[in-house]
Amino acid sequence: MRMSRKHLLTVFVGFVLFALISSIGNPSHQTASAAGYGNLEISNQYIRVFVNRSDDATGRFAVDSTGGDPLNPRDDNMPLIYGRPRPWTSYTTFRIDGSDYIFGGNTETRAGRHGSYGTKISGPKVVGGNSIISTWRLGDIEASQVLTIVRSITTGLPDTAKITYIITNLGNTEHHVGVRIMLDTLLGSNDGAPFRAGDKAITSDTVFRPKEMPRFFQAFDSLSSPSVTSQGTLIGADATPPDKVVFTNWGNLADRVWDALALPGREFLREGEYELDSALALFWDERPLAPGESREYTTLYGMGGISIAPGVLALGVTSPAEVTSHKDEPIVFPIVAYIENNGPTLALDVNVSLHLPQGLALVPGARQKVSLGHMEPGETRQIAWEVTSDIAEQITLRYGVAVEAENAERNQVFREVTILAPPELSIDIQAPSMFGVSDDMFHPYPLKINARVRNSGGAPAYGVKATLTPDYGIVLAPSERASRFPGQVVPGEICDVSWYLVPFGEAGAFDYRVRVEARNTESLVAATSIGVPKLRSRLLLETPISPVAQGEFFIVRVMARNLKEFQQARFDLCFDPSVVEVAYVSRGTVFVEDTGMSEWNEGVIQNHLGVLTDVYGRLAQPKDITGELATIGFWAKAPGQSHILMRNMSLLGREGQIVVTSVEHGSVIVSDK
Repeated sequence: MRMSRKHLLTVFVGFVLFALISSIGNPSHQTASAAGYGNLEISNQYIRVFVNRSDDATGRFAVDSTGGDPLNPRDDNMPLIYGRPRPWTSYTTFRIDGSDYIFGGNTETRAGRHGSYGTKISGPKVVGGNSIISTWRLGDIEASQVLTIVRSITTGLPDTAKITYIITNLGNTEHHVGVRIMLDTLLGSNDGAPFRAGDKAITSDTVFRPKEMPRFFQAFDSLSSPSVTSQGTLIGADATPPDKVVFTNWGNLADRVWDALALPGREFLREGEYELDSALALFWDERPLAPGESREYTTLYGMGGISIAPGVLALGVTSPAEVTSHKDEPIVFPIVAYIENNGPTLALDVNVSLHLPQGLALVPGARQKVSLGHMEPGETRQIAWEVTSDIAEQITLRYGVAVEAENAERNQVFREVTILAPPELSIDIQAPSMFGVSDDMFHPYPLKINARVRNSGGAPAYGVKATLTPDYGIVLAPSERASRFPGQVVPGEICDVSWYLVPFGEAGAFDYRVRVEARNTESLVAATSIGVPKLRSRLLLETPISPVAQGEFFIVRVMARNLKEFQQARFDLCFDPSVVEVAYVSRGTVFVEDTGMSEWNEGVIQNHLGVLTDVYGRLAQPKDITGELATIGFWAKAPGQSHILMRNMSLLGREGQIVVTSVEHGSVIVSDK
């Protein structure tokens, strides 16, 4: 059994107070924080996201407020996802072909102990100053965790953690991959505040599936005087809508690395314990992932925005701060009202009404006024409306919600929502029309292809994905990925996305396409072509450019360029024995790097005749090569000039065909000492 989080939090706060007291009179002393335990952190004036870098549970993360809501001093430096002093209780599972892998490093703790673990590739590390990225290999699947800070859909402030996983199939066969993200939620020291989704207060095991999935959920301990208000976004903005969300107790999700046993009516109590311990898991079902294919999963969790009017009947109202219009269908978004009876007596005949401006309307069948009946002292109730609009241009509208009872004064809240024109993406491919060639080789190699994505619309484009698909004749460079995930592209932003290509096969002109997708706009495709010139196949001797001093050793390399289906080389070398002598012969990198059983014969050195005869090499299997066939070490014997010539040369391919079209000999000048 783990120590209760309330106990751990008390220990942590005690340590912080001790550190603060100890720092008096010592300005250079750092105030203790989660980052002080070796965690990696990104933060701003609202929240911090920190990641475990220890040897146990590496890569797991947590979220705290820093300043939180600027209007609420009570929510400063409070946990939103449990993680002090080091994150370990929240973790992510990948189900791959029925087997369950835990993202990140192994753990000795209860949370995820029974899963399989992969191999660390990189991280955790801060990238670009605003993201923490960790990458693990799980069998054939490479998974990257990307943590950033983005704007909340209800506060409009950068006070939300964007939690993204990008998976890529590095294998040669299709795999079925699903994802579960488990978040061990905490509101300051309160681990039992109900989750609130739509018109439901969730205090026991609850499951949501797509048809009833709320766009977001919130949690707070008190409407009239909240210490912390948290929010998770499930649908909209950058979020990838999950296939299932389960609210339950932490132990249920800690012990079960994939399935969650949800028992209707069971409170958020771990078995055998007496303190509430809430958590949630988001599930994305297994789906096929083709070889080379990449996919992204994102959820959002951070601060929640509620406009609150205190009173005997306290009233809180929330909705998205911004919504995006659509070209072919109306906007639909939720408005949620929370009502809390702060009076000492029963509130009689409580009614709540929604007042919409022109341009907004309730969806058909919804009621503008809702009766809640009587409310007990301290009771909190909630109502959700679905609101629609056909407006397609940017405008800010103000709506109101009012509450009244027979024995309480009327209370009301006004809140604004901004309707944004839809995003409008364009693609401009910036690349040469042909591969360049320098010294019989493609240059630059690999070739950079850049796609410039521009958003000229009125709203951010969320979940942007750009994919390059080449036709036969060109391929992505080794280790390149077909898909890139720029994430969010805001209005007016230009986002450059790049890939590297290499030729494959014959010369010619070959097409490639760039496809750009986003969650809230139509996909775009731009196509163009690139020419691949034919390279000369030749053999050349690389000899010293500058004179060599008498008595020195120097190297001559036998170089092959662009030999197709090469397998075997045999040649003699002629030189002036009065000027130079051969000291040694060794196989070139073409034969050294051959993974098969290549053959090699260094030949016969006959310096008195000025010849090196019968140098021979054969690859186990024919292949296209550019590289070094042999290295010959010479001794500069006397001043003069010696031509170095290839004779009796035979370069053959798979079926004995000649695979070279030209030969360039060399020479060397030997000078006096």
